[in-house]
Amino acid sequence: MPTWISAILLPAVTTLFIGLVITPRLEARNKRISLAHQARDEFSRRVLAILSASARLRETPIPAALAEQRPALAEKLNAERDRWVEQLDEATRYMVDNVETFALGYATERGRAIVGRFVALSRAVVLSERTVETKAERLSALAGPVQNIFFTRRWRVLTVTRSFAEFERAVAALNGDLPEGVIVPVPAGSPQPTT
Repeated sequence: MPTWISAILLPAVTTLFIGLVITPRLEARNKRISLAHQARDEFSRRVLAILSASARLRETPIPAALAEQRPALAEKLNAERDRWVEQLDEATRYMVDNVETFALGYATERGRAIVGRFVALSRAVVLSERTVETKAERLSALAGPVQNIFFTRRWRVLTVTRSFAEFERAVAALNGDLPEGVIVPVPAGSPQPTT
């Protein structure tokens, strides 16, 4: 075969191979990676929504005297509080419905387990018969450590390390709200909460 034919044919075959085999695989991989990052970003937004709505609920109790003295204002504040409760409901509903999109992407079994427990327990708290104030307190206690574990800068090692124990304490605190005999299980290998 003449040299000039191989000089034309080899680059053409290489280009065709790259265009038909390599490029589609790289594009599919990039799409999967992008979707995984978007799912984690959405998880982060939902955790922050839980933290902020819980904080607003805890910081704006409506005194009984206000309802008597200024009923219109008390009604407006109640409407705002109902909206914040709805934000908690929506955030936890989204996380339960989409947990597989963000939880399975974490590299360690411990990380996946914490995300799964957080999502399930947060939804359980929202659906529970606890008072709004207790729900807000319990959700903050669960979401704060999760925010630190998964979304804090990695160089803040002490904060992340402390957050694992804080999460376990928040889970243990849920047991105090449950009827006698019902206990939230702690997976094997998890550090036992200290009180």
